[in-house]
Amino acid sequence: MKAIYKIQYALLAFLLIGLVGCQEEINKVGDLEAPKNLTVSANVIPDGSGMVNFDANADGAIIYHFFLGLSDTENASVSGDGNLQAIYRSSGDYTVKVIAYGPGGVATNTTIDVSVNVVYEAPADLIQTLTGGSTRDWQWEKEVPAHLGVGPNRDDTGLAVGEPIWYTAQPFEKESEGCLYEDILTFSLDGNNVNYELKSNNSTYFNSGEVTSALGTGDPNNDACYEFPEIGEVTLGFFDAESELTNTTGVGFLLGNNSFMSYYVGSSQYEVLAYTNDVIYVRTIQVNDDGLELAWYQRFRATDAVNTNPEIDYELVWEDDFLFNGAPSSSRWNFEIGTGNNGWGNGEDQYYTDRSDNVFIENGILNIIAKRENFSGSQFTSTRMNTRDKFEFTYGKVEIKAKLPNGGGTWPALWMLGANFSDVGWPACGEIDIMEHVGNNQNKIQAAIHTPSSFGGTFNKGDITVPGVSNEFHVYEMEWTEDFVKFSVDGSTYYTYQPDVQNSDTWPFNTDQFLIFNVAMGGSLGGDIEAAFTESRMEVDYVKVYQEVQ
Repeated sequence: MKAIYKIQYALLAFLLIGLVGCQEEINKVGDLEAPKNLTVSANVIPDGSGMVNFDANADGAIIYHFFLGLSDTENASVSGDGNLQAIYRSSGDYTVKVIAYGPGGVATNTTIDVSVNVVYEAPADLIQTLTGGSTRDWQWEKEVPAHLGVGPNRDDTGLAVGEPIWYTAQPFEKESEGCLYEDILTFSLDGNNVNYELKSNNSTYFNSGEVTSALGTGDPNNDACYEFPEIGEVTLGFFDAESELTNTTGVGFLLGNNSFMSYYVGSSQYEVLAYTNDVIYVRTIQVNDDGLELAWYQRFRATDAVNTNPEIDYELVWEDDFLFNGAPSSSRWNFEIGTGNNGWGNGEDQYYTDRSDNVFIENGILNIIAKRENFSGSQFTSTRMNTRDKFEFTYGKVEIKAKLPNGGGTWPALWMLGANFSDVGWPACGEIDIMEHVGNNQNKIQAAIHTPSSFGGTFNKGDITVPGVSNEFHVYEMEWTEDFVKFSVDGSTYYTYQPDVQNSDTWPFNTDQFLIFNVAMGGSLGGDIEAAFTESRMEVDYVKVYQEVQ
């Protein structure tokens, strides 16, 4: 739905001051005639969100004023085309008055009754994330790839896509546009309700396909910033997104009065794909002139997100850039062979080998290939390699640039295990999962911590949605200090483990750890392996380890 604010402000001020107070029908002033044949329809969206779409139409009308039937007349809204998206905060029967104004301020009015049922309750942690319990500001997470992206809502077969496969913005790509990254998105808690306001300094970044219809002017071939009045504070209506996607929370929200989240694509309805304490990832649907549904993806970070550590001066201490074709260097890597007698403790289905069928370096890329084949009593093969006794370290930062496999049942991992594993066992040795991914939840990345206080299905974990993890390389990062372990993707932090009390149960992370790369199949996290799976690979461009300069 389009927000059309082509308003002559002097006329609007006259209308509001001179006419709205009495709200009486004026049929004729001199030779000016009031709009005729005023009709109003209301479509109450049956999802429990409190959303109502109004459509007013009158011959000769240039602007419409809606009074939504609430006790406070500040809830009145203006529409230039007669279409209004309103959100009611509570269930009830409402009488809505619509005034259609013509030239010179002459007007006619009518009323319509609507019955609204508000039933959906948003997750409490989402509301806490958005508002911080009071008021919280957000901006574009401009420093990470894919903070803005687009793809088809559905593929050629009609299946939902769920990732921006056509375009993803690179870090700071829109900096030169001058207005997009300056926007502040404010969410505030008002009792049990959430309000929203876009603070844009009256300048908005428009999608090229929407600018002409919204403003009546502009370049229909290029996205650009245009003068556009701020809408002000509006109500947020949550709803059950009923999505076909797997990488989503299933929660959506509507922004009242046709408001939007910084980038104007003509939509006020957003699906929440993922959120952490400080980051929210949403998508919204735009229908272009050809009737094609485009899905726009947007990432925002709270302005109060705090870096949990002071700047540390790091130096590179170990790396593998996989420069030489063939097998991985035996001076750096070991291979674990077999099934671990019980699927390595997780009920996995693969047999790990060091064969070139499963692991090799080519053109500067390490390839670990999981494949379906009968081998030594197993139905799948793959590779698991580690740096035990060859490179172990305490504290530092790890960066791994990788592209992940796909296919239901795949379970790639980039992780670390305590070097004292053979002496104290697991989980007493401590485990740090830098990156885990499962093909049955395609673009969700997880980091986890396993300690004696929480292991296996540990509650010490975080996740983030990263579009295109199997189509392009991303940098998976872990920073480990005396106080915390922090996880990031492409520079965007999404989980920090920092226990209030450090002891052997919560913090077995004061001794050396070694690196492990593997692709498992099935098991407790990998889940069901799809019948059509044949093979898929994890590609690693490099791994680098940094430690503090002494």
